[in-house]
This record gives sequence, C-alpha cells and structure tokens, in this order.
Amino acid sequence: MSTILVVDDDVDMRALLRHKLTAAGYDVIIAEDGDVAARTVRARGAELIITDIDMPRMSGDEFVASLRADPSRPATPVIYLTALAPDISLAVRTLGYPLLAKPLVEKDLLAMVARQLRRPPAA
Repeated sequence: MSTILVVDDDVDMRALLRHKLTAAGYDVIIAEDGDVAARTVRARGAELIITDIDMPRMSGDEFVASLRADPSRPATPVIYLTALAPDISLAVRTLGYPLLAKPLVEKDLLAMVARQLRRPPAA
C-alpha cells in the first residue's frame, strides 16, 4: 500500500482527501502546513506528496523546495493543489509538477495519483 502525505491548511480539504484516498486503498498521512509536513515526511516518509500551494507559515512550493534541497532525501513525486488561478503558472514553473484545481474531481484526483505513483520522481 502506497503512503501519501496530504498537506493542506483547510481541515475540510484534508478530510475529503483522506476519505477519497483511503477509500481507494492508500495509506494517508495528514499535515496542516509545510512546517508540519517537512517534519512528518522526514520522520515517516511517503511515496507521494499532495500539497496545497497557498498555505500560511510555509507554502507548498517552499515545502517542496526544502525537501529537494536536502540531498539525503529521495525525490518524491508531488501533486500541487490550488483554488487560485495565479498558482497554476507557479506550479508549471516549479519543475513542472502536476496541478489539481479545487474543487477536486474525484476521478481526476485518483487518475493523477495513480500516474504519479507509477512514474519515477523528478530529481
């Protein structure tokens, strides 16, 4: 069973993602911001990270950049989430990681998760 780290400051979005991904057979770890996510992924690891871009304290792209800056960490596939149109260009610029727009469409979420878990992560 693949472990997915979900990072979002919205409690309802975290609950929705946990429910959808758990029902699809994934093990889900939850973090409410980039700071908590960084500690969580270093302690527990994950095969995939799904992170909101716009969060307080540490944004999703800052969180991912901090992971990539650590040479001891293996590269992990990332999916960005956003409800804000300007974030789309940010996600494209940030190493071309895929992006899901909120509100989420379940079939799109599950298809993207399956694709990301099958492909090698970006270095």
